Amino acid sequence: MASKRQRRDSPREKLLAEVGRQVERRLGGSGSELAASQQTLAYLNWLAWHCGAFATVPAFLNAARADIVAILHAGALGVERTAHVHARSLLENLVRHCYFDSRPSLFVARSVLPEEDVRDVWADLLKEIQRLPHFQPALGDAAETGSLFSEIEHAYQQSSRFVHGSTARYRSLYWNIRSIDLDAERARDLDSALRRLGEACLLLLALYHLGPYLLVSQPVRRFMLRDAMDAGGRARFLRCMESVPLTWAQHQRAAALRTWRERKRKPFPTSDGLLLDRRGLTLVASPRSSVKSQAAAPGPGRRGA
Repeated sequence: MASKRQRRDSPREKLLAEVGRQVERRLGGSGSELAASQQTLAYLNWLAWHCGAFATVPAFLNAARADIVAILHAGALGVERTAHVHARSLLENLVRHCYFDSRPSLFVARSVLPEEDVRDVWADLLKEIQRLPHFQPALGDAAETGSLFSEIEHAYQQSSRFVHGSTARYRSLYWNIRSIDLDAERARDLDSALRRLGEACLLLLALYHLGPYLLVSQPVRRFMLRDAMDAGGRARFLRCMESVPLTWAQHQRAAALRTWRERKRKPFPTSDGLLLDRRGLTLVASPRSSVKSQAAAPGPGRRGA
């Protein structure tokens, strides 16, 4: 059996120790320069968790939350390119969520296909979700209400440069663990890019899940507007929300309240005749049998004789 000293001097233990020192230095040094984007992404993670309880297909929303955790971890390590790889994945998963959550029957058809036959073209999905009534306030002629999807496309293109690494600026040029570093300028660039990404994703989620967003308490929303956005992002968010028709906002809030009450009784039948599973899977079900079974069961306010 190897002694404690031999294990401590092994290449694996040396590597882990060096990584630990890098993380400590990152969080105490240039990691503080990522504080603004970390706060924005932390709130985005919470909002995604909140909206997941109202989603018909929460699978991609859960994947987006995993991407947020990976971005925060990569930022703490100072691995700029990895942070952008997961930033692109975050955008892809949020767009998939909006697309398939509004079309759960397509998600069921997609889930039964072999993995090699699944093709999600991100540009096509992004174009399709813009047709949803949820995003019509963001498609006005004014620059402040029409900038949501241009911001998303800009963030996706910027992260794609790091994914493909077409020039030295976007490639990883490390030769050992100690060379993984971010200077002050690149840390500020990463913080700004992730902050803009988080602000665009917050607006995307708030518009698509408008009802659940309106159920969030005022103090939490005030925190988001004050601390999780800069002045420009806050102004865009408010102007876009002000353009939402009152009748649509009332309809979405009432629908969210109804969903919250009904989903206390599992399973929850959707209009497409599907059932929401606790693991995030949407299962095929018979609409008539689901409705009859619920109609036969006594309501929560009724008591037996």
